[in-house]
Amino acid sequence: MGEGTPRDYVTGESPKASEDAAADLVCGLKGQVIRGRDELFQFLRETGNTRLACEYPSAFCAFELALLDLYSRRIGVPIWKLFRHAPACDTIRYSAVLPLFDSAQRANFLNLVKKIGISQVKAKVLERAQAIELAREIFRVLGQETDLRFDANAAFSPTEALEIIEGLEKEGLHLSAFEQPVSKDDIKALAKIESVSSVPVIADESACTSQDVRTIIDERVCSGISIRLSKCGGMMKSIQLAEMASKAGLFCQLGCHVGETSILSAAGRHLACICGPFKYAEGSYSRFILERDVTETPCDFGQGGIAPILSEPGLGIEISDSALEAGSEKIAEFS
Repeated sequence: MGEGTPRDYVTGESPKASEDAAADLVCGLKGQVIRGRDELFQFLRETGNTRLACEYPSAFCAFELALLDLYSRRIGVPIWKLFRHAPACDTIRYSAVLPLFDSAQRANFLNLVKKIGISQVKAKVLERAQAIELAREIFRVLGQETDLRFDANAAFSPTEALEIIEGLEKEGLHLSAFEQPVSKDDIKALAKIESVSSVPVIADESACTSQDVRTIIDERVCSGISIRLSKCGGMMKSIQLAEMASKAGLFCQLGCHVGETSILSAAGRHLACICGPFKYAEGSYSRFILERDVTETPCDFGQGGIAPILSEPGLGIEISDSALEAGSEKIAEFS
């Protein structure tokens, strides 16, 4: 099984176009013979460099994950073990991500975070006037020791972003990181915020491909990058980005898209076993936001946001056939 979550504002993919691309990728398997891990990796590298895969990274992510899941199940090992003998971490610690809620929803969310004991929180901010009051509320409910970062999804100008940082500093409110405060194409603005403020900048929409990350490294744009499997085109490309960032001294955040099922949550956990530990990890939220997941048991976390690594073959999850049938639509078939 594989999964991708196309986001037009990130990579330019529409859901329909991504579905068509996924169908083309699957149908392209006909006649392929792959013997062993090395041949599988070579096939995925070659296919991943095709125009179709590069234009539709979410579709290729789903395709690649399905093949990695199938092969690792066949040989009886978890996906991460295809890439290394021992996991890079023993557990994963997840952050809470606060969406753009109204005041009542926000209060319920923060009380839940407090109950679970999660110490890292990322808050979405799209309005400058909202940012300082939001930080006040989060620290008031969760405590001053909370590791708080903001995610603007490219909503601000450089001046506005710096005003937010300065306003927080005047209030004595510490921001651990600011994710994508300005347009994904404005690399110079990202670099300016990083250079003149005390808050580390994380590139998200600006860091989708190896060329993006190379530019970020060469121009010393920011302190960290956010790696989302679907955005970055799957496991092998995400591993490459994480390795590039690590060698350049940048930290990595394991990101996710709203609405991911346990399939991508499990894949993210395997990525953490290969490249981690990540400074921040997001995902495994399906039981909080989906009416029904596609797995028998959701891939989620426990107290403190702590989750174990997955050690069963493949993705390490069991798909619910009834849930999959109820929530899916056949778009292609071949034999």
